[in-house]
Amino acid sequence: MVFASPLFLFGFLPIFLALYALAPLRAKSVLTLLGSLLFYAWGEPSFVVVVIASASFDLVVARAISHLTGQRLRRAVLGVGVLANLGVLFYFKYAHFAVATTSWLSARWFGIALPEVGAIALPIGVSFIVFEKITYLVDVYRGVGQPTRHVHDYLLYVFLFPKLLAGPIVKYHDIQDQLQRPSREPGDFATGLTRFAFGLSKKVLLADPMSEISDAIFASGHTVIGFELAWLGAIAFALQIFFDFSGYSDMAIGLARCLGFRLLENFEQPYLAIGFADFWRRWHISLSSWIRDYLYIPLGGDRVSPLRLYLNLWICFLASGLWHGASWTFVIWGAYHGFFLTLDRLFLGRWLRSRHRALGILLTFLTVTLGWVIFRAPTQAAALRHLGAMLDPGRMSTRFVLITYDHYLVMLVGLAFCFLPAFRVHERWLAARAQPSSYSARVMAGACVLLLLSAAKATTVAFQPFLYFRF
Repeated sequence: MVFASPLFLFGFLPIFLALYALAPLRAKSVLTLLGSLLFYAWGEPSFVVVVIASASFDLVVARAISHLTGQRLRRAVLGVGVLANLGVLFYFKYAHFAVATTSWLSARWFGIALPEVGAIALPIGVSFIVFEKITYLVDVYRGVGQPTRHVHDYLLYVFLFPKLLAGPIVKYHDIQDQLQRPSREPGDFATGLTRFAFGLSKKVLLADPMSEISDAIFASGHTVIGFELAWLGAIAFALQIFFDFSGYSDMAIGLARCLGFRLLENFEQPYLAIGFADFWRRWHISLSSWIRDYLYIPLGGDRVSPLRLYLNLWICFLASGLWHGASWTFVIWGAYHGFFLTLDRLFLGRWLRSRHRALGILLTFLTVTLGWVIFRAPTQAAALRHLGAMLDPGRMSTRFVLITYDHYLVMLVGLAFCFLPAFRVHERWLAARAQPSSYSARVMAGACVLLLLSAAKATTVAFQPFLYFRF
């Protein structure tokens, strides 16, 4: 069950919100947990048992960490808890990839073919779930948070359905107090539902049409694609993945707000970034901050020699690439970002910031878009062929790819959405936003229109799943 599906929009969501509004205050938390379990079990019934068992193990580990006094023993217990969670992630997400890679190397180097292992079904949202569970254990170890006294609170943290399938990744200490006392402010429901409507429109009205362009071009084959189609497909995918994922984050944050939870923002106009460091401060913020707090800083952060610092950056972004998927294309994409982040530290960031702002934004966007080709392509060879077409202005397309005027119109709207905030017209819009009496009425009216349009389209076209569900 996903947010943009008719089943969720016309079935689960209205029924759940009606029951939540009618439930007494003490029962709302229990209802939210039961609804979250049903929400996840609808698509992953067997994995619910795995997550509950793993969460129960987390509670035992966290309690042991809090009661032990020896630092070495506490660290060892934490290591057991973290490795157990990573073991779940490795089995479901990376075991087949690791065996296939090992078998390929064995056959190539030693001429020995290892037995094949069948593909393992990847539970939806497993990477997000595991990363959040690790934050709980590490927070207890660091003293940032205390072990929960109630199993219900921890299960609600793990299964809270707005952020369950694709984040934002929530750190336990950020939401610990809210689990016990969610906000009950009168405007939460209206604010949250408005945010949900805007997120749904991003997905259905912008991301899905862009996917039609990118899918058609990336599926055309390297002998068909020329310079113009290669760039068109890459930019379409850059818009698709932004509106798809930021739209989901908006929907998750909005739904959580309806229930009284304040989730942190996950995007901040990422295509207005100048340099890759700035891009990662704006893109998938919850993952960036997780990697910073739970990998980069433990590796030494900025408190090490320059050579070790650059190595740490590469380790973090290779891990980020592998987190996105069990494929060498994702590892290469992570290395690509690690390379440009290193250049940012050395000179590129300063150089871009010293240029005209528009030039810095444009160069960063184009370089990020080249990276999205590696991310989107099914194989390394396909990525190289597509990038080759993008870097060869004299190469012409040899076959027509059906793209309608509607697609171009949506692309222009998407580009305007991404880049208009860089201009003064956006400042005037922000000034109008500061006048709550007129602004709130306009925003609510606009949200209602977008909700109706998005819901109507969601019921009349084939459903397209969110990109980040595969991660």
